[in-house]
Amino acid sequence: MTRWIGILVWMALWMAPTIAAAETPLHGVAEFKIGGYYPAIDDEFGGASQPFRDIFSEGDLVYGELEFDTTLWRGVGSLAAGFHIGYTTVKGNVLSSNDTAISDTTSMTIVPLRASLVYRYDHSAKHHSIPLVPVLKCGLDYALWWVDGADGETSTFDGSQASGGIMGAHGSVAIHLLLDIFSEASAASLDLNWGVNNSYFFAEYMITRIDNFSEDGFDLSDDIWAFGLAFEF
Repeated sequence: MTRWIGILVWMALWMAPTIAAAETPLHGVAEFKIGGYYPAIDDEFGGASQPFRDIFSEGDLVYGELEFDTTLWRGVGSLAAGFHIGYTTVKGNVLSSNDTAISDTTSMTIVPLRASLVYRYDHSAKHHSIPLVPVLKCGLDYALWWVDGADGETSTFDGSQASGGIMGAHGSVAIHLLLDIFSEASAASLDLNWGVNNSYFFAEYMITRIDNFSEDGFDLSDDIWAFGLAFEF
């Protein structure tokens, strides 16, 4: 996890000299983030069993997410509609009837899809040279999941495929650092040629509750710390 944060910081510093405040109209934001994720699948067993931990992982999974926001309103800050697609996968060993690992491998993949309402308070950053932008998000989730066997095909359990989708909701808060302050001279050129108005490095804390609203199905909920880059265009 620390290695991924270091890569993002290096990318932000490398790109900072060529990205700055823009003059062209703003239409939306694209974000890429990386964080640690651990689904709450084992929680439903109340400590009596922990199949996900036994088969797959004891530590956080590396989770990546892309987000695209379309601006709906701009005034004191901006309001946008966002769509996210995330991805994480983990491999493990199949357990025998006595809960010992055998040579066959298996993997589980989770792809959360999210729709968000996004508020960015960027008024102070754009008008008062305060380069910190608070961002709030909330919305609905639908997480796809599937388990593959050693042959790469979707596994079956009791005659049914080991795959499905879980509904839920999320909310998050983030702080974005406006990178344009590091070089304003080259920003106008990049904006004119590529349409990138502003760029940010950010930290985000997201709470997800993906459990079919407490109905049947896996619980894929987790509270996620993520770090990433955002580009306003």
